[in-house]
Amino acid sequence: MTSSGSVQDLNDLQCFAQVVRHGGFTAAAKATGEAKGSLSKRVARLERQLGVRLIERSTRSIRVTDVGREIYRQCEIIADGIEATEAIVARSQNEVSGSVRVACLPGLAQYLGSRVFVDFLARYPLVHLQLQISDRRISLIAEEFDVAFRALAQMDFDQSLTVRSLELSRRILLAAPALLEDGAPDNVDDLSRYPTLSIGVPQNEDVWELTSAAGESRSFSHRPRFAGSDLLTLRDAAVAGLGICCLPEETCATELDSGALVQVLPDWRGPDTNIHLVFTTPRGLRPAVRAFIDHIVSAFSELHRRRMRA
Repeated sequence: MTSSGSVQDLNDLQCFAQVVRHGGFTAAAKATGEAKGSLSKRVARLERQLGVRLIERSTRSIRVTDVGREIYRQCEIIADGIEATEAIVARSQNEVSGSVRVACLPGLAQYLGSRVFVDFLARYPLVHLQLQISDRRISLIAEEFDVAFRALAQMDFDQSLTVRSLELSRRILLAAPALLEDGAPDNVDDLSRYPTLSIGVPQNEDVWELTSAAGESRSFSHRPRFAGSDLLTLRDAAVAGLGICCLPEETCATELDSGALVQVLPDWRGPDTNIHLVFTTPRGLRPAVRAFIDHIVSAFSELHRRRMRA
């Protein structure tokens, strides 16, 4: 391959990463200023060059293939390297000090573990960290936060915010072993024989949109016995045997490892959730805020490596 071809490949990879990061061609076009048709052609060319399908397209949405997800992670590693280089220069020119206000979701805080935040403070002794754990959607500008963690199935961020994708989170079906003593469900229809727990507060019925490993899609309608917006409360209700739930995998990692929860219908899962850091601008960030972002990106990369080795 020629050097000009390599540059073209890198540009196509960057366009592919933008489409995944922003959840579709239209959103990526708005965020980058590049025409939607141009993005589509670049991704299609990249797929031809690699000989694999990276994105499954439909009229309303996209689905990133398993190969596409792995390639996207490599794109992010490249971006991490560039950002880390810039951060080293910034830290050499500016002492890392000051305060960082962070809003974090309860499930993500548990997934990361307290050591991530403790290690950050140990590394930067002149930094003051203010961490708010909340399910509430924080307005960074109005509430004067520097960084917020968000986890959403669809990208719907204010265009004034910068989004830093961390990883894709899987939603899986889970239950306590005691709930399944008389037998686990064999198929999606069998779920109707069990009580259920749901994220959110549906009026009457909730609907789980499930996808099989073979690509089959099913909608399961049910009236949850318990519903709420706090993921940890739902997880604890599942551990208590109150019903089957569909929760992000990282929220229940400890319970899965200990056997307090087991996966139900492992060939089926709910929609992937995008885990992000959002902040106001990548330019002119205070050194303490940039250092925190770099620290979290590194922590997620390490967690991903551990999961791949497990």
